[in-house]
Amino acid sequence: MKSSAATTVLPEAASQLPLGRAALLQVLPGVPTLLAYVVLAAILVPRGWPNILALMLAVLLAEVPVSWTIMVRQVRRESERRFTLADAFPWRERIPFWVYLVVGVPLVLLSMIMIAAVGPAIDRALLAGPFGWVPEWFAMRPDPELFATLPRGRVHVIWALMLVSFVLVGGVTQELYSRGFLLPRMAGLGAGAPALNAALFAMFHLVAPWSWPAFFLMTLPWAYVVWWRRSVKIGLFIHVGMLFLQWLLLTALAFGIVEPPA
Repeated sequence: MKSSAATTVLPEAASQLPLGRAALLQVLPGVPTLLAYVVLAAILVPRGWPNILALMLAVLLAEVPVSWTIMVRQVRRESERRFTLADAFPWRERIPFWVYLVVGVPLVLLSMIMIAAVGPAIDRALLAGPFGWVPEWFAMRPDPELFATLPRGRVHVIWALMLVSFVLVGGVTQELYSRGFLLPRMAGLGAGAPALNAALFAMFHLVAPWSWPAFFLMTLPWAYVVWWRRSVKIGLFIHVGMLFLQWLLLTALAFGIVEPPA
């Protein structure tokens, strides 16, 4: 027998966002992130730091606070009573273990393949073609030799900050914002809502427009899983799980456990 969805149903109709506003809210945190990245890269790259450090700091200093500010302001606007942060994430249905095992784990692995192999191949093709004009200091080209070219102390800084910025803080915030906060408020669009959500999530990455196709293809399956199960929990499992596996791979590269591909 189905459990009651009284506490996890879609917000009231007034909480549905017009398409234009949903698109604006999805892309909006990418604007200060882009500006912060440009400023930080201009400071750090001439001093020998890789531009990925500028991105990690931009995520922490711009993307995350702006995303949470938008969520709090929107929920405050929707609520006629005292609200809690949980009100921002209406899709919190309990996920059976088999869904994590049968759907979540394969999508984590599929996303890992996308971000580690397919995505970089697409990035290289686009950076060599229509985005060939992008300056070297700005473009985050796939570089398996990154850790081999940095002093050991800087490797440790990049390695630790990747876990904090990309996985624990940035990854969690991105999933809560895109699939936890925005997707339920786009659900009035029907079965096309997850595809649109995945496309807007890709376009949110203004610092790397050449990665939009890879981000879209990677995100599309789990956006539909979140929509199907009415729960951001499975999205967090897939998104953060994929980022954590990527960090483990980078850990192996950083500390010489495995050699970078030729």
